[in-house]
Amino acid sequence: MKVAVMANPPTPYPTSGQPYQHQPPVPPRARKGRAAKRIAGMVLLLAIIGALVLVRIATKNAPDAAKAGDCVARDGDSVKVVRCTDSNAAFKVVGKVENKTQVQFSVGSSTICRPFPGATSAFWKGEVGGKGYVLCLGRLTGP
Repeated sequence: MKVAVMANPPTPYPTSGQPYQHQPPVPPRARKGRAAKRIAGMVLLLAIIGALVLVRIATKNAPDAAKAGDCVARDGDSVKVVRCTDSNAAFKVVGKVENKTQVQFSVGSSTICRPFPGATSAFWKGEVGGKGYVLCLGRLTGP
């Protein structure tokens, strides 16, 4: 039987006195990558905030945003919310009724707003064939 003998067995540490390192050191991450990600995140956040502000500005005067106590002005076949001190203000919203079709409005416009004292007029908005809402409007008696 033959036995193999190694003349110079491997040592766990190099002979230079330095400890043996299993893997080379991992270089630190580049700071440019972190900064670029932060900047991109900030730009995205600002874009989202800007979009929300634009949506708010665009819908601020829409009749969808009207609630009791708001004043509205005629805007073609529609109405828009305005300040009650605005010279174009024509009506004051005295109530809002949700989930009414255009047919229900046409047939019962005089009864839909009956629960709201002071209602002299009404405005419906929704999808034709679908449901919408009715603004019950009263006379503008001051700011």
